[in-house]
Parts: sequence; C-alpha cells; structure tokens
Amino acid sequence: MKYQKRDLDPLNFADANNSEWSLVENVECTPDSLPNRLKRHLVRKRKIHKEENHCTRKDAKKQKLSPKKVGTKKPVLSLECNICGKRFNQKSTIIIHMKKQHKYQCQTCCQSFNLKRELKRHIEKVHGPLLYPCSICEYKSNNKCTLKDHFIRKHTSGFQYSCSVCSKQFKIKNDLKQHMNQVHSGEPPIICSICGHACKNLPAIKAHMKYRHYKPAYECKICKRGLTTQENLDQHLIWHQRKEKVVCPTCGKTFGQKRDLDLHLRIHQGIRPFSCPVCGKTFPRKTAQEQHILIHTGKRPYICDICGQTFAQKPGLICHRKRHPGPLPPLPVISIKKIIMDFTQELKVTSAEQQDKMKLDS
Repeated sequence: MKYQKRDLDPLNFADANNSEWSLVENVECTPDSLPNRLKRHLVRKRKIHKEENHCTRKDAKKQKLSPKKVGTKKPVLSLECNICGKRFNQKSTIIIHMKKQHKYQCQTCCQSFNLKRELKRHIEKVHGPLLYPCSICEYKSNNKCTLKDHFIRKHTSGFQYSCSVCSKQFKIKNDLKQHMNQVHSGEPPIICSICGHACKNLPAIKAHMKYRHYKPAYECKICKRGLTTQENLDQHLIWHQRKEKVVCPTCGKTFGQKRDLDLHLRIHQGIRPFSCPVCGKTFPRKTAQEQHILIHTGKRPYICDICGQTFAQKPGLICHRKRHPGPLPPLPVISIKKIIMDFTQELKVTSAEQQDKMKLDS
C-alpha cells in the first residue's frame, strides 16, 4: 500500500493549505498497520476533544441555572414589632421573635416576658397579687381553679356527684372526696385533749384546735379580725385600703360604697321602711324583711351542703356551718325570691277573699 504524497504537518496532520486530513478517512488500513507513534497521537487527540466538549456543556448548564447577577440589593425591613419597635424583612422572622421575646405580656403595663414565671413575678412585685374576677358576682380569687369551683358552687344548679353510702349529692368531685374522708372513712375519731370534742380525721382536729382553742396573735384595729402572722395582717390592712372607702360617722364601721353606708345609716336614724305583711314588724332593709317573712311561710329553704340539715333563715345556716371542722366551701347560693313572691300573692288573694266575704256578710 502506497501513501499519497502530500505536504503534511508532522504534528497536526494538516496539509499546507490548512485543510484537516485524517488517515482513517483517506487511507484504507487497519489499526495494526498504523505506526505506533501515530496511533498514540490519535488516542490523545480524541481524549482532549472529549474533555473540552464536557467542560463546555457544564458551563452552559451553569449559565442556564444561575442567572446573571446584575447587583445585590439589601432586603427592605418592612415589618415592625409593635412592642419593642424592632424591624424585620420576613413574616416568619417576626413570628419567631414574638414567640421568644414577647410570649407572655402583662395586661396592666404591656411589658413582655419570654417566661411565664417572670411575668408572674413581675405582676406580684409591681402590681400586687393577680385576682381573677367572677363573671357573675363580685367574687375574686388569685387561683383559677378556686374561681372555677366558686362558679360551680354558686352559679350552677346541677349535682353531678353523689355519695355511695348516704346518697348525699355534691357539685364538685373534691367535695365528695372530702365528705368520704370525713364522714365515711371508718377510722376511729380523734378526741380533742382540751374539750373532748370528737373529730373524724387529723385535718379536722387541727382546724378545731385553730378555731376553738387558739387565739390569733395579731388583731385588725378596723374590724377586730384575728390573724396568725404579721404578713397576713399587712395584707388584710391593704385590703381595707383598697376596698373600704366610706366610714359611718356614728359607729365607725367602714363600707366599700356610699350606697351601703346609706342603708346602714337607717339603723342609727330609726328609719324602717320595710314591714312584714303578716305581723307588721318593720325593718331597715328589704333583705331583713324577706328573711323574716320566711318564718311565716313555714318553709326551710336553706340546706347545709355538708350534712343536709335545713334552716328557715340564712343566719341559722351560717352559724351551723361553723360547727363543721376543716376548711369549708363557699356558702351555696339559695334564691328565696320566688318563695317570697308566691307567699305574698297568696296573702293578697286570701285578704281579698276575706274582704269580699265580709262585704257579703254585712
């Protein structure tokens, strides 16, 4: 086989006219028939060509994926925290900031805290004890659970729990537990070493000793109430300063509102505008008149929530409940308006009938 004579570049295998020339395309030969030097050069040339093509494709992909950066702009701080005034550029960032820094906020001075105990400490130190008011009456408590129990006892009528021994009904489960421990525990009674009074359990004997045989060391000069510690007395005096505003000029008794003082002054002035329709006895207040009328009705609407004993008047129930040992639940709310209204209507009907009868007889 003869090679065609041409002016070849020994390195690039190109002729003098710069036209590419390939041995494989122009010469019919097998790879074994090519010189070793020429074969090595062809392999190296193909390898370099592949690497160049791979690099160009990679650069093209990068250009498509990443747009050209014309200029970097700083993010605009458009969201502002309404508590501390700090500005943010994203909604998620300001939400995280509010949860961490202003999770618990004081309702009085709007100061915020990231821990609940810090808010509680701030309220007790700066604004005094936090009181939760009842939505119906004027009762307030520093404990939400106590307020909830008060609402159930005072402003609900359903008895959901009953004693399995004596069938006594209760509105709160804890009252039932206390009743079972005090009345149906089956343990022998504890006898007071001073007066011989028998108590059901240890808390009952402690309450008996405290209220019967222990004289408080501190006494309020305003209302003569006895307290066990100086701290309790100081808190009690603060209550007087906050709640009581007007004083009776005759006896020195204090009241929270002028209306209460005006009602109280009727006692000193001898004004008794409310009279009993049955016996004619007069009273300075309508509540006292209604309590008196209950005696004539013959009904006993006041029921002890501990032992079930009934009473015709509220003071009798109050005095009776003090005999029960241990901490007592608040006095149950009992409405007597309907009893008084029905009784007075019956009196009017009977009196009208008697008058008609007298007219017919005459």
